[in-house]
Amino acid sequence: MVDRVKVLEIEVSQPLTGFSGLEGYNSIHGLVRSNGDPVGYIDVPLCNGYCSASAVRAVLLKTYSDKLLQLMLRRNLEAPFADPRNLENIKVADDTGNPVPADNILVTVAVCTRDRAEQLRDCLTSLTRLTYGNVEILIVDNAPGTDETRKLVLSEFPDFRYVVEPRPGLDWARNRAIDEARGEILAYTDDDVLVDPLWVGAMVRVFQDDPAVMAVTGLVAPAEMETGAQRLFERYGGFGRGFRRIWYHVDAASRADPFMHIGAGKFGTGANMAYRRSVFGKIGSFDPALDVGTVTNGGGDLEMFFRVLEEGYTLVYEPTALVWHRHRKTFRELHVQLTNHGVGLYSYFMRSARNYPRRRRDIIRFGLWWFWYWNIRRLLKSYITTPRVPRDLIVAELRGALTGMTRYPKARRRAEQIRAEYGAESTDSTTVGIPEPVRPE
Repeated sequence: MVDRVKVLEIEVSQPLTGFSGLEGYNSIHGLVRSNGDPVGYIDVPLCNGYCSASAVRAVLLKTYSDKLLQLMLRRNLEAPFADPRNLENIKVADDTGNPVPADNILVTVAVCTRDRAEQLRDCLTSLTRLTYGNVEILIVDNAPGTDETRKLVLSEFPDFRYVVEPRPGLDWARNRAIDEARGEILAYTDDDVLVDPLWVGAMVRVFQDDPAVMAVTGLVAPAEMETGAQRLFERYGGFGRGFRRIWYHVDAASRADPFMHIGAGKFGTGANMAYRRSVFGKIGSFDPALDVGTVTNGGGDLEMFFRVLEEGYTLVYEPTALVWHRHRKTFRELHVQLTNHGVGLYSYFMRSARNYPRRRRDIIRFGLWWFWYWNIRRLLKSYITTPRVPRDLIVAELRGALTGMTRYPKARRRAEQIRAEYGAESTDSTTVGIPEPVRPE
């Protein structure tokens, strides 16, 4: 039985059309956008690879009519438009209502990668389409086993900067990006991501709105849902964190919600995050004992989100800062990923409890609650009712959480060994690229 889902975009500021030529798919999963702003998702079944504009319109009206009309009315208070019940005939002004970000702020986009040149090519190609005008692209090749990434950048993306970070581990690579970046804003994405052309501009707009903002995360949408594992990951929760801008700030004096920022996964993910580069001089860089390339297998992004807020700064989740992520294609890969999610999360808890003694009790309480609520409770429910995801995946994350309670000390010792072996600063200063940042057309 065919169970493939076609991921696509539906821009409601343009006349709606049907979708054809999708034989082999049983439905579409459409990201609804209004003048570029993400609104939500709709799912529409296909019949022989086709669905009509009227079918799309019916689902849009049923799901998002109020939200879309609010957006359109806000942007077009003085512009006449047709019957709002017919979304196909609504013409929305080109102006999105959002101020165009000034390009006087230089942004460094860092892509940390290791031996995945084919995936990286697609990511870098998407970065050439950015609409923001003042950006440099920095590729950090982390402890590469081959020369393929270097060859790719030199031959196909000569305007991008390329550096080698020989110390193995994603957070070493992220820290190398901090050292190498020229921009006031440092944005991170992954080599299995495709960025939206408006991505950097949406982030810059948030930083411009409030100088107190030190970190911005954004929406991570699925790039494809071709396999059962990819669909399962979305059903599991995916990387998306909603379609509403949310400001986060911890009031240390009131402590009204001591747990607010400990569950840092709700803020976003490392595939789509940006910081004022100056914040790292105030709160420190990424912990190289965390994340991919260590025995903790994750948690570096979550720990930094927590640290930004714990140190009194503001983090904003901005859904218009959109990227598309290629989820793992096989069930085995998904199983490993969710195991590592559990390991990384509890490694981050252990690290934060160690480094923030005043929060230790809160972190322990939250960790115990999350272990019950997210792991044990869901496992027990899976024996009573049919679970949304296979029980194997629930067990995988549970085992990862148990493992993560002991991994951080080992990872920290290994990070110290690497630091002693390579030195506090990287011994490899390999840098390839033009001397000044580029302005993509």
